[in-house]
Amino acid sequence: MMSSTKPNKQRKNAANAPTHIKRKRIRARCLDPAFPNVRNVTIRVGDDVTVHRGDWGNPGHDKDEGGKRLGGTRGKEGIEAKVIAVDIKTGRIFVEGVSHSTAESKAEGIPLHASNVIVTKIDDGDVVRLKKLEERNGGDE
Repeated sequence: MMSSTKPNKQRKNAANAPTHIKRKRIRARCLDPAFPNVRNVTIRVGDDVTVHRGDWGNPGHDKDEGGKRLGGTRGKEGIEAKVIAVDIKTGRIFVEGVSHSTAESKAEGIPLHASNVIVTKIDDGDVVRLKKLEERNGGDE
């Protein structure tokens, strides 16, 4: 079967893909010391991530301090927290502490793209996932 090289058809296929395929596209760099040979992983709820890009990838990420875009200082360290939700349809993730207040003074999560985060610790709740990652890591080498 031949796939198209036209960008318009590539974007159309990505947008109209089934959800089980879209889920696998939400991937990020893996820097978990338990898996040194694994380059990237599919992000799941419970994984620890570090935000590296955008306003939340800078130390002045509070509403009062402002981020890079809001006149705050630029830095090298981003917020580190757990993933609390993954939106498969939009391809975005929600991280603890990354939120803003709505007009009703409620905290609302800000969606982040998976390419802007780095997975620092993989959630160890799923033994099948850990087994597959061990195989990708190289087993007992």
